[in-house]
Amino acid sequence: MKRSSFYMKSLVAMLSVGMLLSSAACGKKEETTTVATSSVEITSETTPISSATTTTEATTLMEYGESLAPNDVPVSWTEEAMEAKVMYVNVSKSGYLKIRKGPDTKYDQIGNLTFGMEVIVVAKTNNNWYKLEDGYYVSGEYLSLTKPS
Repeated sequence: MKRSSFYMKSLVAMLSVGMLLSSAACGKKEETTTVATSSVEITSETTPISSATTTTEATTLMEYGESLAPNDVPVSWTEEAMEAKVMYVNVSKSGYLKIRKGPDTKYDQIGNLTFGMEVIVVAKTNNNWYKLEDGYYVSGEYLSLTKPS
């Protein structure tokens, strides 16, 4: 009888530890688990898990569904704000238009747009680059007001 009682208590203890670990792995803040048997009661509590979270506002290219971090390049050029309007990418069907952090090829590329994609522009620079609604830039040489076919 003592041996089966020992096995039962061991089993209950292992199950409790397993539940405790799985609760901690799920990120639950507080939980009390009580397991009762005919001869023993085991209670365990998880401790709160604290974590620091930083939020950075991200924008999304709707055609790709990719989230982009905010543009971190300070504006050192002149741009004229305009009412937001839809324009279309007009590159060769096998090519792509580079999205850049600033209005020139010297700025880092952060993505690509392909033939016929729709973009929303909100400003234009004096060197014919357009600022997209997400704060990045594309060359106006490859944009048109009508959807290319």
